[in-house]
Amino acid sequence: MAYRARALIKRVMLVGLITSLPLEAYADASLEDALSGFDEEVSSESSSELEDALLAFEEEVPSAAENTMLSLPKTKKSPLQVSGQLSVNSYYAYQSSAPKIGDSDYSGFTKAQLAGLLEFDYKISSSWQAKLELKGFVDSIYSLKGRNDYSDDSLKTYESELEIGEGYLQGSLSENVDIKVGRQIVVWGKSDSIRVTDVMNPLDNRELGLVDIEDLRLPVLMTRLDYYHKAWQLSVLAQHEHRDPKEAAVNSEYFPSSVLPIPPGFQFPDIPASTLQLDETTFSFAADGRFSGWDLSLYAGRFQDSRWHFTNGVTQRDYGLFNMVGASTNVMIDAWLLKAEVAVLNELQYNTVPEDKARIDLLLGFEYKGVRDTTISLEVVDRYLVDYQPVMKNLPDFVDEHELQTALRVLYNFNHDRATLGYLGQYFGNTFEKGGFHRAWLEYELTHSVNVTGGIIDYFGGENPMLDAMKNNDKLFVEAKYFF
Repeated sequence: MAYRARALIKRVMLVGLITSLPLEAYADASLEDALSGFDEEVSSESSSELEDALLAFEEEVPSAAENTMLSLPKTKKSPLQVSGQLSVNSYYAYQSSAPKIGDSDYSGFTKAQLAGLLEFDYKISSSWQAKLELKGFVDSIYSLKGRNDYSDDSLKTYESELEIGEGYLQGSLSENVDIKVGRQIVVWGKSDSIRVTDVMNPLDNRELGLVDIEDLRLPVLMTRLDYYHKAWQLSVLAQHEHRDPKEAAVNSEYFPSSVLPIPPGFQFPDIPASTLQLDETTFSFAADGRFSGWDLSLYAGRFQDSRWHFTNGVTQRDYGLFNMVGASTNVMIDAWLLKAEVAVLNELQYNTVPEDKARIDLLLGFEYKGVRDTTISLEVVDRYLVDYQPVMKNLPDFVDEHELQTALRVLYNFNHDRATLGYLGQYFGNTFEKGGFHRAWLEYELTHSVNVTGGIIDYFGGENPMLDAMKNNDKLFVEAKYFF
């Protein structure tokens, strides 16, 4: 550093010397003579002072930021990180013909909910970590409108809840093998809106259409081993818990059994509470390959059905088990993402026939991002019942040989990605004749830790008795979230 400083000063002095010499000097002396003085050893007192000045360049002076950092005490990051969110949710049923079921009034404000989520992440070592979620809500609308006007089932389902969400231990057994034990969520398939191969986790079905599928999955207790080899990830899963979906309360606005075409006086029996039975562990397998411009996933296993069926005549309801083998793929072509899923299921139980049935589900879809800040997604699935019997069209099954479901999703981001305008439509039937819903919303990031969402959902009826009974459930909704 001192050498560079000396060289720099020499060049500056040379330029000063040349510019200060009279023109005659250039006529009488050569450039070599003018430079010859720099080759001599400097020994004068002035030269000593120059050397002292140059020594200052050899000392590194810390910046103000470095001084501040040096003065701060070194703190060790805690292995335990706590985060979460608080949210306020409200619904308003604006239809004048909003349902009134028994003594329950589902018009006007139908929700005034305060919900919370706590996440505890503990880093045990560089390769091991643990996670635990606590979540719950309280809805004061029932106290405000009169708890006596609602059934015990409705109050149990919608008034309050406190539960453990995901909770697991995760780590590496070797360079290529990971293990994860505990309550967890496993997402299979490529669809964003329709489930075909995504059958591992049950769903929270208490409010049709108001929550995206990514927030509906319920964690289940399982052990998962993952092996990585080149472009492939191979997984073996032991599912120790067969957890029931969360269903709408019987004879509520999302399960209006009293207005369905069923025999007078018939009461839907409760579903027995599921218990943890380790001797009923089932196994599944997955293989995921990631390649340039496309991917492929293969699945197989035994799972709990998301549809209930009557048992012991019609005195109980239960969820059965079924087998599934399937595959899914994504292919990227310019701005297009093409999707496909197929699943073959057997040992499905129905109410109108005694025999178990097999079904083939096929999904085709695409995602297009060729329009700036916009994503358009369209997915269509055909569920084909093998060995279909016409009696299966009757309640409570009410299924056709081919059941078509269509999902259209449009997202537009603006204001530097702080705002999202979205639309989701779910339509059932070949020509949407069985009913469905539309949902539109605006999500806005007020600050780094506060999000606000508002929107509208519109149900439309059709040949499906359940969807037709819900056609007047249209609502305005708003949600404010605080993240910490």
